[in-house]
Amino acid sequence: MKSVRKLIAIFRRHSPVALAREEVWRAWRPHRAARMTAAMQRGEPRLQFRPVPYYRPDLSSVGDGAAAIVAFADEICLGRFPFLGYKTVELGLSPQWNLDFVSGYQWEHVPMAQMCPVVRHNGSDVKVPWELSRLQFLPVLAKAHLLTGERRYRDAAKTLFSDWNAKNPIGIGVNWTLAMESALRGMSLCFMLSLLQPLQPDEQAWGSQVMRSIWQHLIFTESHIEFSHLVRGNHYLSNIVGLHCMATFLDAPGMERHRAEYSRLIQLEMLHQVFKDGGDYEASFSYHVLMMQMFTSSWLLMAADGGNPPPQFTDRLEAMYRYVAELAGHDGRLPHLGDSDDGRVELLASDLRQMVELPPEKRDSLLVPGCLALGDALFHLGCGGDPSDSAWYGLHPQIAKSDRSRTVAFPQSGVAAGRMDDAEVVLCAIPNGIRGAGSHTHNDKLSIVARLRGAELLCDSGTCWYTRDWQVRNRFRSTAAHNTAAVDHAEQNVIYPDPGMAFFLADQAAVSPIHLSDSGNEIRLSASHTGYRRIGVTHHRTVRLLLNRISIEDILSGAGEHSFEIFWHLPPIWRVEKVARGRGFEIFGPSRVSFTVESPFALDLSHESVPISRTYGGAVEHATRLRIAGSGSFPCAIVTNITW
Repeated sequence: MKSVRKLIAIFRRHSPVALAREEVWRAWRPHRAARMTAAMQRGEPRLQFRPVPYYRPDLSSVGDGAAAIVAFADEICLGRFPFLGYKTVELGLSPQWNLDFVSGYQWEHVPMAQMCPVVRHNGSDVKVPWELSRLQFLPVLAKAHLLTGERRYRDAAKTLFSDWNAKNPIGIGVNWTLAMESALRGMSLCFMLSLLQPLQPDEQAWGSQVMRSIWQHLIFTESHIEFSHLVRGNHYLSNIVGLHCMATFLDAPGMERHRAEYSRLIQLEMLHQVFKDGGDYEASFSYHVLMMQMFTSSWLLMAADGGNPPPQFTDRLEAMYRYVAELAGHDGRLPHLGDSDDGRVELLASDLRQMVELPPEKRDSLLVPGCLALGDALFHLGCGGDPSDSAWYGLHPQIAKSDRSRTVAFPQSGVAAGRMDDAEVVLCAIPNGIRGAGSHTHNDKLSIVARLRGAELLCDSGTCWYTRDWQVRNRFRSTAAHNTAAVDHAEQNVIYPDPGMAFFLADQAAVSPIHLSDSGNEIRLSASHTGYRRIGVTHHRTVRLLLNRISIEDILSGAGEHSFEIFWHLPPIWRVEKVARGRGFEIFGPSRVSFTVESPFALDLSHESVPISRTYGGAVEHATRLRIAGSGSFPCAIVTNITW
């Protein structure tokens, strides 16, 4: 059934020509994979490490980030590994690299072709060994060595790489089952080796091992590249970004040609995967941050290698940063719209600080002040942020934050924001991701995120995890997990009750453009979606931002008898003090807030505790979900007024 559903979705979305091209490409895949075997049989070429000045560290400007780097590195030296979504885990300096330390499940030490399926749906999560084996702690150890001069950080990096390398021969085991993991890990090795230059005389043999491993990661990634004529996203981009990075830092026959080719492909992919207004087309703020990091690394590598990144590529990267700067809160926190899985190219100072200072349920993977400052340093956006990360590239942001406009819209990305005095509202009419493929899409059409006096008042539910429990995943991406309306208990896009469909949604909820206006006394944002067309209903929402009030009108068009539910999610800092029968809620937190409802029908008002997730891995906080429900003859209009 799963295969039939996938095939139907593919045939509906793509032309016969595209399908034929994809079939030819897939038929050629085994031959590409055979290149790895042939390359290994020929033996590695003569390798040298190129001292490309990707890093230009200004250690005096690292600031508060230095303490976070050293504290994180101290944990690693003790064999304790912090993760954003998990507690710090004691794995020692010779970890079990194939272990999911949550479920206790271990993947077999066999060739990758014998590993299928990698996702087992037995309570395990393959992202745990993958995340550990991205080795992104290695550049942090190298940075700690530069900051302190202490040899133990350098030695820990050498020990951990050597252990991983000995236990994970190329093509064997779970950590060689995906080109994305190979590419990101190869980048970590390049960054570590770059930061540790120059190597000491007694480190030359070890340095040769690292270069050989980088070369193996390059040929593996090339041989198993995740390209598709039908659907391309962060996986394929990570492949070519990683290949460009590895080819930039390695000097060997043919590498100059590789660098030029992968630079060209990255530039093409920027125009394919990022809208002109700067939003990533996977319909997820978390993946936007990951993609932005990938493109930024490539931009910095191109510049460091003596090239000038093309203006079109630079302009689109600037738009990505502007998108983040306009939609983040004053503290550098983005809403968790779409999937969030904590993915990074390099760990940020804000990530490290959270991992060593906060319990998992208090962390937020979309707290990205370092990204904001880097965008400011590159493009002078006046978006503030934490300069700790920028200092490693010799860049200096302005720090001072410019005033933002009252309204901003990103028409292709389907997001708009309005600001008035104490309040800020973000309305989301984001198209289903990857032009309908929707692998990281949630049912969040017309959902809003609201901030009041800098504190989040209406929040998104987040993700929790992917395949450890597919039913939990489906709850977090359901309509009821977002600040929007459900009709007849239907989903905006059908979610298939099948563990193998964890990254598929039916492509039913087409969104309209967001209409945005500002009359001075009122900011108005409105949009609609067609996710309920199959039951004869269209949802249109208008958000009005006024002095001390947000008014949300939900018009449910159609005919006949229907039921509806409208959901509002409040972060843990807010609590319900009172429910006025059929009329609304009184909320208390940083401010006193009232939710009142106008409806032609009798209403059932209730509230309950629900989990929300701000990191990947199962760490949750308990928020409050307000539910406004009713039924009657459509069309109808329900107005929710939020006053303070």
